[in-house]
Amino acid sequence: MKKLMKYFFIFTLVPTLFLTSCKEENDVYTPEPGPDLSENFLILKDYMVANDLDLPDVLNGWIVGAPAQADLATFLSTYDIIDIRSADAYAAGHIEGAVNSSLDNILNTAANATKPILVACYTGQTASHAVVALRLSGYTDAKVLKWGMSGWNSSLSGPWASNSGAENGAVAEGNANWVTSPVATNQVFNYPGFNTTAATGAAILEERVNAMIIGGFKGVNASDVLTTPSNYFINNYWAEADVDHYGHIAGAHRILPLSLENNEIESLDPDATICTYCWTGQTSSMVTAYLNVIGYNAVSLKFGTNGMIYPSLESHQFVAPTVDLPLVTSDVVETNAFETLSDYLVANDLDLPDVLTDWITGAPAEADLNTFLSTYDIIDIRSADSYNAGHIEGAINSTLANIVSDAASTTKPILVACYTGQTAAHAVVALRLSGYTNAKVLKWGMSGWNSTLSGSWESNSGATNGAAAEGHSNWVTSAVESNQTFDYPTLSTSATTGAAILQERVTDMTTNGFKGVNASDVLTSPSNYFINNYWAEADVTKYGHIAGAHRILPLSLENGEMANLDSSAQICTYCWTGQTSSMVTAYLNVLGYDAVSLKFGSNGMIYPSLESHQFVTPTTDLPLVN
Repeated sequence: MKKLMKYFFIFTLVPTLFLTSCKEENDVYTPEPGPDLSENFLILKDYMVANDLDLPDVLNGWIVGAPAQADLATFLSTYDIIDIRSADAYAAGHIEGAVNSSLDNILNTAANATKPILVACYTGQTASHAVVALRLSGYTDAKVLKWGMSGWNSSLSGPWASNSGAENGAVAEGNANWVTSPVATNQVFNYPGFNTTAATGAAILEERVNAMIIGGFKGVNASDVLTTPSNYFINNYWAEADVDHYGHIAGAHRILPLSLENNEIESLDPDATICTYCWTGQTSSMVTAYLNVIGYNAVSLKFGTNGMIYPSLESHQFVAPTVDLPLVTSDVVETNAFETLSDYLVANDLDLPDVLTDWITGAPAEADLNTFLSTYDIIDIRSADSYNAGHIEGAINSTLANIVSDAASTTKPILVACYTGQTAAHAVVALRLSGYTNAKVLKWGMSGWNSTLSGSWESNSGATNGAAAEGHSNWVTSAVESNQTFDYPTLSTSATTGAAILQERVTDMTTNGFKGVNASDVLTSPSNYFINNYWAEADVTKYGHIAGAHRILPLSLENGEMANLDSSAQICTYCWTGQTSSMVTAYLNVLGYDAVSLKFGSNGMIYPSLESHQFVTPTTDLPLVN
């Protein structure tokens, strides 16, 4: 199977900067014209046409229905099936042999495929976005399971039943904005423009596909479009005869075929939100995903005409299966899964104390900057806008969810930067547990690199903003709680080896995002948490602690201290800055605990009293590029 992109980097879009200077009151400022961003589109267009990745190519043989029961065995042996529904839905019942993934992780999961890929979701609509990503990334035989899991087994047909049929699929019947007049006349518009950090068609495509899947499924309800069709540039993706037969949404165009090579794409307005609709929302989802990749702002009308004029349709109607194909479950609790994972982590030097060895580094002195930059591959997991506005030279943009896959192409030790050092700590736990054992957090995040980026820390620490616990009745000097012994968490997993369980748990942790809690919430209701003050004993004695807190440090699997955590409670860890506690929290979530990190640590609670560990805005600003 052709694989153009087994691993990928998430690059983001670089905004145009308009530079102003001081003017006399009556002066008129005329900004200098920015670059012609449509040139990036043209590079991408030429590459896609030359490599048979035009929209008609992508829409060739892209969907397959559920098999007849007699053909099930052959069907299952033909495909590697990826199910992108939620973990709970997957566990409750999925196709035999299917693996669970998500839209934003689809390319990582596909890297292990050896057969043509079939993507299943609830309705076939989100899977269409995923298949566009796959087909544009080298998996040109990837397909959508038609109707999604709704078409596999009638017990899973709820999403379609709730959005189609005589009662639920008739929102356009009698609506004033469903009309029989001619469609709007097509015009010629400019191509869209977009920023990019890439220079070649292949690299631009990779960047744009990543942006599309990270952006998630782009859909709009039929009722919203019918209420205000003028908010959209609407494309009715039907044959002309069908428009004549059924009518259309007021103001709709009909642009079909729609290709780059023959320039029909010029009939789309790049300044509008392009809303495509088809019969079922599956084809329109394919078109929408493709349009977002090439730079349009596009949405798919969910459930298509099945959700608008179902009673009038003479074909293309969803009908719940009359023969249910089998489902398997994976919610069997592996009673020894925690033990298996624990043994694996300890045996491979991945216990928490191992992960917390040399895991953070501060910004360098200005004189040492070049050495610093040559030492690390830097991954910046702030938002695309923040990254584009100013980042460390050479850094690439990614997300917590994609940190492990994006690390695959690194050649040097990895340094992860975020706003404050806290989300980066979650990312570094994921990396260290995935083989990148020398990955590090940039201390204080970008707040410690340049004072113009210090707002996050300044807003949550200091004499004014960092004194939430000063004088608070739930900040006490009494002894911490005595430690007890609890049961370990119970893990539900379909994996049987320590390595496989760990990979599954790391993916779960990064997908679920940073887990943090505000100091004010914990101080108000400390009994809502099992609190662990992650300080040395002398520091607890000196400063005090949150009422009801324990002090479990060291905290390891090998020596059994993990058993001092209550697996039935939400574990709240706090440290000095929220960076170490974020490392601990991420690790605990991998193990199966429900854990949160107290954001900004004691810097957000007793900053005026601290004699060390205080955040201080940089006095020497290190350079940023954009």
